[in-house]
Amino acid sequence: MAISPSLKSLLHALRSRAIKRRQFAQLRECDPRMLKDMGLRWERGTLVAINPERDPSGTTRDAHETCPHCGSRLT
Repeated sequence: MAISPSLKSLLHALRSRAIKRRQFAQLRECDPRMLKDMGLRWERGTLVAINPERDPSGTTRDAHETCPHCGSRLT
């Protein structure tokens, strides 16, 4: 008996959700200093990064390609 693709994807989703919930529960037990060392903090019941990464292809690249004084593009 073969497992249908939809059932297989459902099982995969349930398995990954269980893993994420287990990891989340383990982080709940950490004290705030340990979370800070990992670059995380609790904010209104959700886990957030202290310094979230910006989109590397977007604004930072444009900032390095333009002159800060006149705004013209650098070559």
